Amino acid sequence: MRKYIIPGVGIIFCGILIYQTYTLNTIKEELANIKSDNRTLQEEVSSLSDNLSRQIESTLYQELGKSYLTKDVSFKLNKNTSTGYDLTVRAELSELKENSKILFMYKDINSNDWQKLELKKEGELTYTGNINLLYDNDYQYKIVVKGDKSQSSDIEDLDKYLFMPTSPDISWNYNDEGIYFSASDNVDYEENQTSHEDKIKSIEVIVNKEKTYKCEYKEESLSNDNDEMVDKLKYYEANIPKKAYGNKLNSLKMKVTYESGIVNIEEVIDKQSE
Repeated sequence: MRKYIIPGVGIIFCGILIYQTYTLNTIKEELANIKSDNRTLQEEVSSLSDNLSRQIESTLYQELGKSYLTKDVSFKLNKNTSTGYDLTVRAELSELKENSKILFMYKDINSNDWQKLELKKEGELTYTGNINLLYDNDYQYKIVVKGDKSQSSDIEDLDKYLFMPTSPDISWNYNDEGIYFSASDNVDYEENQTSHEDKIKSIEVIVNKEKTYKCEYKEESLSNDNDEMVDKLKYYEANIPKKAYGNKLNSLKMKVTYESGIVNIEEVIDKQSE
């Protein structure tokens, strides 16, 4: 019996040693794999952090660049054309690297198609160019600098009153005869140092894009409780008969002609008084 016990114990002991050796090797392999995975994860985290830092830096550069790219952008109305406005764009930049191109980008507010105009150098940091805008469209614009790195200003609304003289206040309503139209010209040209050329010469009303009615200029004295004149009310008015628009009023436009000869045509059908 003893002769079997000692070999049996040896076999068990060897089995235990073999199992422990296998387990230790397995643990070593798992630890090596964990270490490798951890190193790979650290490398991925480091790479992701570097990429994120570069993206943040690039975004900050682009966004901050928008705020200081231009000192001023202005527009001058040269003349009216048959379809719209002939404008001169003037952009004054904050700084500029050599061999850069200055682009004026603009588009209809309801479109995604940008039109571009390369501006010509006028001064050290001043660039100009001419564009044509349609009467009935609303526009947006931005300044783009093309060089080693492209930079863009914020997108801005190109409101026509950036280049047009002040428009009169408008109201209209229906009455028994048709439509009563009124446009108030209450700008104090002397006080506001407004150029004579920007003064209103005449106002006309265009009904349904067909019939035109000229407004009559009027002045009324405004008095206080002591019947002392304190101000003057200046306005243009027109009475439009029902036959001018028939059963439906589709369009009501105001055409303002200034002393300079510049014309502003504006849809005012939404200006109906309550």
